Amino acid sequence: MKLFYLTALAVAFCCTTKAQELSTTMHISAGTTVTVSSGTTLSASEVNLKSTSDSFACLFLNDDLETSTVVNYDRYVNIIGTSGENGGNDLVSLPVKTVADATFSDFLTYTDGTNANSVIIPNAPSLPTLFAFGPYNNTNQSYTNYNSTTDGDVILKRGVGYRAASYSGQTVRFTGAVSTVSESVEISTTNNAWNSIGNPYPTFIDSQAFLSANSAVLDPNAVAIYAYNNGADTDIGAGTFGNFTIINGLTETVVNIAPGQAFLVANDPADPTNLISFTTAMRTYEGTDDFILGRDANQNQMLRLQVENGTEDFATEIYFNANSTLGLDPGYDAALYNGVGYSLSLYSHLVENNLGKNMAIQSLGLNNQNDISIPLGLKAAQGQQITFTIEASTLPDEVEVYLEDSQTNTFTLLNTNSYSFTPNNAISGTGRFYLRFETSSLSTIDLNSESLQIFASEQALFINGSLLADTEVSVYDIQGRLVLSSFLKEASDRNTIDAASLSQGIYVVKLNNKVQQQTKKVIFK
Repeated sequence: MKLFYLTALAVAFCCTTKAQELSTTMHISAGTTVTVSSGTTLSASEVNLKSTSDSFACLFLNDDLETSTVVNYDRYVNIIGTSGENGGNDLVSLPVKTVADATFSDFLTYTDGTNANSVIIPNAPSLPTLFAFGPYNNTNQSYTNYNSTTDGDVILKRGVGYRAASYSGQTVRFTGAVSTVSESVEISTTNNAWNSIGNPYPTFIDSQAFLSANSAVLDPNAVAIYAYNNGADTDIGAGTFGNFTIINGLTETVVNIAPGQAFLVANDPADPTNLISFTTAMRTYEGTDDFILGRDANQNQMLRLQVENGTEDFATEIYFNANSTLGLDPGYDAALYNGVGYSLSLYSHLVENNLGKNMAIQSLGLNNQNDISIPLGLKAAQGQQITFTIEASTLPDEVEVYLEDSQTNTFTLLNTNSYSFTPNNAISGTGRFYLRFETSSLSTIDLNSESLQIFASEQALFINGSLLADTEVSVYDIQGRLVLSSFLKEASDRNTIDAASLSQGIYVVKLNNKVQQQTKKVIFK
């Protein structure tokens, strides 16, 4: 994904003088921003804004244009998808709209002088009046395809997101006027909380400003922008989960929302309906392409855990930062979008105050990088080999990440190994897998340390070093239960304790005498 920064050269494109002598039609090419200052007269009867798959024209207005000026935005729309496969289609919104109500029939007639929208937008071979264009219906959790016969009088609205497609990756024309005021759109929880909304301006809008202004009406588990990314192979890396890229206070924070770009948000279920606000203060001419192409991610104290089954892969992310807790942190944690039927998926549950929400992103405090266990959820089919790996990590080198499989009672150090298994039955839910973080080795200690050496090997616990008094040894499991105890004599320096009664797993060993106390974690493998 390319990021375009405006420089002094770009400012030269802005219309800032008090009088303009322009031709009847003004063309603004993709990647160019035109700013019209207050009090400026733009004497053009028609303004045409262009876009490509990764570049968008912007028209930044401080006042309304003359009522006779028609603005056309030729908005790139992704190629239509294939049934049963990821990819294809797009989520778009109206960057311009006529002052009077604009109907779906009107929209089909808009033409760039060569092709009308009705020719560019695919229709069903068996029903030519059914087009690949329509809003998201959160009652039945699916997208609507408008029929020009029965839906021709449906009014298209600013701020609403529409699923759309083109035959071969073309531009679709929107015609009307530019909004220079705040716009609002209703979101609701009917059968589910997901709603499709979109940028109503022919400029980028600041994603973080949008989230800040609307966080109070969004689901606390999903204070985020869920951006459809086409599920393309280029869309990998932080913030990407299946067909969606999540923008919140942790991931993709520098990505702004392109002109005519739509996305999903989740309504706060505490209220059946809420109003989403788009304000002119959110507008910016700085931005990049839409969400279809990948881009470098801002990874900071992050682990991206991936599962794959040979043909598909899915990931979940864990972040550590100074602002988060073990519970829900709105704007940092983000639930997994559940509006599609993933055949393979991976997610986590909150460490504290877990209400069963499947989280795509979970954030914790920086001081939680040691001795923490995070429940994982997995959906996988029967008979397919599943492999867990660390796809990306910016954690410090001393942080070790273990995957616990409670069914096989095994622990795998994912920093250096992957973990594979083949389920005998389909898997769906949490309870089997846990992700554990430790900041020191669980099976050995630093041999150069002056402290006592405590380590495990096979089914024995070894304690080496001079004991300065009779010592009590206590071994606890990860639930804090005492599972083994022993006493060692003063002055002994090489001790072995039989641990054959213990299962494989992580344990805490505590040594205590009058002058020495030490606690270490060990793994019996």
